[in-house]
Amino acid sequence: MKRFGTSVMAAVVLLLWVAPFTAQSLDSILVNNIRNHVKYLASDELQGRGSGTEGNRLAGKYIADFFKANGIPPLADDYFQKFTVPTGYSIKPETKAKFFVKVIPQGVAPESVKPVAMSWKTGTDYTPLAFSDNGTVSGEIAFVGYGISNPAAGYDDYAGIDVKGKILVIIRGTPEKKVDPHSKFAEHASLRTKVTVARDKGAAAIIFVSQPSDSADQLMPLKYETAMGTSGIMAIHCTRTIIDKIFPRERKMPFAEKDIVATQKPSSFILPNVSTELTIGLERQLSETANIIGVIRGTNPARAEEYIAIGAHYDHLGMGEYGSLYAGKKQLPHYGADDNASGTAAIMEIAARLAKQPLERPVIVMAFSGEEMGLLGSAHYVKNPHVPNTKIAAMINLDMVGRLKDNKLNVHGTGSSSKWNGWIDSLAKLHQFELSKSEDGFGPSDHSSFYGQDRPVLFFFTGLHSDYHRPTDTWDKINYTGEARIIDFVGNVIMSIASMNTLPDFVKVKQSADASRPMKFSVTLGVIPDYSNNPKGLKITGVRENSAAAKAGIQTDDIIIKLGETTIKNIYDYTYALGKFKAGDEAMITVLRGPREDKEVTVKVRFDAKQQ
Repeated sequence: MKRFGTSVMAAVVLLLWVAPFTAQSLDSILVNNIRNHVKYLASDELQGRGSGTEGNRLAGKYIADFFKANGIPPLADDYFQKFTVPTGYSIKPETKAKFFVKVIPQGVAPESVKPVAMSWKTGTDYTPLAFSDNGTVSGEIAFVGYGISNPAAGYDDYAGIDVKGKILVIIRGTPEKKVDPHSKFAEHASLRTKVTVARDKGAAAIIFVSQPSDSADQLMPLKYETAMGTSGIMAIHCTRTIIDKIFPRERKMPFAEKDIVATQKPSSFILPNVSTELTIGLERQLSETANIIGVIRGTNPARAEEYIAIGAHYDHLGMGEYGSLYAGKKQLPHYGADDNASGTAAIMEIAARLAKQPLERPVIVMAFSGEEMGLLGSAHYVKNPHVPNTKIAAMINLDMVGRLKDNKLNVHGTGSSSKWNGWIDSLAKLHQFELSKSEDGFGPSDHSSFYGQDRPVLFFFTGLHSDYHRPTDTWDKINYTGEARIIDFVGNVIMSIASMNTLPDFVKVKQSADASRPMKFSVTLGVIPDYSNNPKGLKITGVRENSAAAKAGIQTDDIIIKLGETTIKNIYDYTYALGKFKAGDEAMITVLRGPREDKEVTVKVRFDAKQQ
């Protein structure tokens, strides 16, 4: 069939969509409606709409009430598809850190001296870290400097010391006088990398301590982190004041630390006459949130089961508890006017217009929560759909559409159907938009969940800016007239799809870049991680066509538990392991497969080079 999208057809569809609206002033009606939505969603009252918060609940109610008021019924029994998200942790009473120190008088045999017991206070002297395992460990303590193992660059804190079964003291950061993002230490500096290295070398637990500074005794917050996952090892953070009390007089940590920085050589050792017993009990706190889902039934009974989905996430970062790029010390609401009150307002107004002028095919309108935590809401929907995913003809996603500048609009997913490219260009030309296109259907927003289900997708956004994930993303910075134009354009897109004689086909785009991989990596595996937590390993939500993973036989819904010599518990282990390889290298990958996620399968993969 000839690709849909001639200029004549596009012009006809445009007139059908826009004509009923041209009698109204965009400035006086649509622009005002968008502004009212954004001002409320990005208000102080909603406090950033963090998933699971009261502000998030109020935002969801606002959207559901709008659907109801505009004659848009729920797709299921009600508008709210409820699910839970992790929003924090509580420390169980059994959590403890106890140390046994022998002070040996001169000339006295160590075995004849009874140890002195010291107990640290939770929340004062130390705190468990969010990625810590639960459990109890005991044994010797080893100081391993900065916990960096980079033998190729001539530095290895683990050289010459056996850390199996030991509790490690590790200094945060790197042994540099000045931080250099291009140094040999930079890619080894993160806590997650240090945790993975220590765990794979057989350590039983880790005690992190900060470098000397005015805030060296300030404990790291115990809070939920995006793309969370257990590290497979117990981990705590303690103050410098308290850690100094367990080091021997002759080998105090500050002196060893200074030697490492001065010589750029490791100085690791086992603490003599000291042992510890650590118990960590963390309980994940879950809060309820919901996707808000309505439907506009179509006019053609023969196409009643051919749904077009339009969606946007309505959650944001709350008070910046996770995902914030704000560097200030004072906690502030992250308003999320562009991200994504703008997209939410857009789907609300598109839905209201469609309710007055239904199309041939039905349209599902979805407002997702949990997106900022790793696409949790859309992932929950495709796993628990109200209609079979195979009946979704296409998914249209709007995320950050409030900062239009110079008529430039980004559209991703243009390769996910053979019908998209020429057709979307024709429509954009009529609307006077200059498109920046990407064929890939995977990406950091909710359309990715549907593309992983082999659904054609289109993702619209106006680009990143300096207010992204900061408290300064406020309602007064939105280009409301520009967003009104985008609403007209996307409405035209939806109407065009609804009028197609045949459904859009699905194309799996050949693309080698991993969505989660830092650009510094030289290889790609070709998998899309599922960012919802899985205690068994890293679950895969998609496999790119013709990728290294596809050739090796890795499948969607597999759970990677080992990559090469690295045990995989989370996305951090995966990126750490991937960074060890170069193009052409081969490695064994072990995955869990099957409905019970209990069938262990090991395959050999040959890594592809990263495309520039």
